[in-house]
Amino acid sequence: MPLMMFVYLLCGAIVGILANYMADVLPRHRRFTKPVCLECGENRPIEKFLTGKPCKHCGKKNAIRYWSVILATTMLSIASGFFPAGKMPFIAVEILLLIFSVMVITDIEFRVILEQVSWAGYVAAALTGWYINGFTKTILGGICGFLIFLGLYYLGKAFARRMSRNREVPVDEEALGFGDVNLAGVIGLLTGFPYVLPALLCAVILGGLASGVIIIVSIINKRYEAFQAIPYGPFIILGGILVLYFYH
Repeated sequence: MPLMMFVYLLCGAIVGILANYMADVLPRHRRFTKPVCLECGENRPIEKFLTGKPCKHCGKKNAIRYWSVILATTMLSIASGFFPAGKMPFIAVEILLLIFSVMVITDIEFRVILEQVSWAGYVAAALTGWYINGFTKTILGGICGFLIFLGLYYLGKAFARRMSRNREVPVDEEALGFGDVNLAGVIGLLTGFPYVLPALLCAVILGGLASGVIIIVSIINKRYEAFQAIPYGPFIILGGILVLYFYH
């Protein structure tokens, strides 16, 4: 037991470090480079990056996000190690934890889910889904998840155009981005059909509740802005995780 705890802890910490690195460099360069500062774009020495120290060029601090991500991935790694979701192998859990962590960080910080990360998610989710659900359910789940959110994506664009005409002011914010559509496809592959349906339903409900809370808080603080978008990726991922634990 102590050995397994150490393995889970170590794997979670490594996942957190890699997630921080990928969330730093991929949005800026779309490829793997040396660690960079998100504020000034200068390269960061590896020891500065690993210890979460401020950038020597601009003094930008990232310690809060850096250590929060490592703490979160470590705790999730330990939890999934002792309480696995269905028949998912631990290595698959760690790979998906890395991919989902990068998606969550970039969605929150940059409002984008990168295409490169989505394709990695498709591959990992397809192989894992095939292992736990079988080929047919996996493919149907992926197609279903992608098409459902593709429909919501185009409905959101149509709504934004309609509101722009009615208000005679451009509405730039969209409820969903195409990265969310890809993520729904990834979750569909992972959960399989028909479990993708409650997963996406949970995502919509959780996202709606979060939007309501944000609107109420914004009104109270007198900072409300119409059509303010929220990062939807975390709720899609959370919906998939809930279904994996309660339906598998």
